[in-house]
Amino acid sequence: MKRLKLMLETTYSIDAVFALRKTPILISLLFLIILSFMQMTPFAFILIGDAPYRWDQKIWQLTETDQDRFVDSLPVGCGVQSGTLTCSEFAEINLSNGVKVLFNGDVNEVNNGVVFNQDHLVFVEQDRQYEVGYSYFEGVNFDDASYEDVFGRVASSIKPMFVVPFVLGAYQTGVLSTFVFTFVVAALSMLLKFGHTSFLSYKEVLNIVIYSSTFPCVMALVVGMFNVGLTMLIYNIGAPLVAYFVYRRRVIPYLVGNQEQGN
Repeated sequence: MKRLKLMLETTYSIDAVFALRKTPILISLLFLIILSFMQMTPFAFILIGDAPYRWDQKIWQLTETDQDRFVDSLPVGCGVQSGTLTCSEFAEINLSNGVKVLFNGDVNEVNNGVVFNQDHLVFVEQDRQYEVGYSYFEGVNFDDASYEDVFGRVASSIKPMFVVPFVLGAYQTGVLSTFVFTFVVAALSMLLKFGHTSFLSYKEVLNIVIYSSTFPCVMALVVGMFNVGLTMLIYNIGAPLVAYFVYRRRVIPYLVGNQEQGN
């Protein structure tokens, strides 16, 4: 319980950071994973929305010309009622970057794009086909539909298939990058031993860097909810700064005291 209390106190206390320098490394790494999850949570919240699944904007990069062409080429008298397409005529819309949108067409003819068939639509990305229903298209009339009406609903339709692997991938990337950053900062911090007759072990330095990350991770979580672009910046600058502050205020007096005792 005392160690857990100290871990919580690392949010505001450099004494707690220094006191935890001898913590078993497995416990510290588990704590670092928790901090990594905190840091990546703002990114995870973004992935819950529809914007990351707008392939037309982020991957296919369709232009305004493509958007106008798409709307002008939508089939007449076509819509979705009771989960079924109300037209049976074939229509093909060719957009830039090899993107195709078909109505009542062969999905195997599409490498990237969307195929609207009678009772389902198929989202195709690099020849990978994902079949979904028309729940988000219910009541849509393509006669007066806008570009956003269609592709916004496409994003909503495919999101349930991608949101879990995207979120897990974000957390996995966050944990890996945080581990690499922390170990590198700890290794570089060992250069501070020059000029000292004795110094901390690498394990102790690593623990100090890990627990120095608590306050920056909390700040990254809070600020990231409003501006996710600052999340990594706050952590990457804040963690080494706090660790250096611990070094100046706690490690140096500790080393000096040991040297005086040795003499």
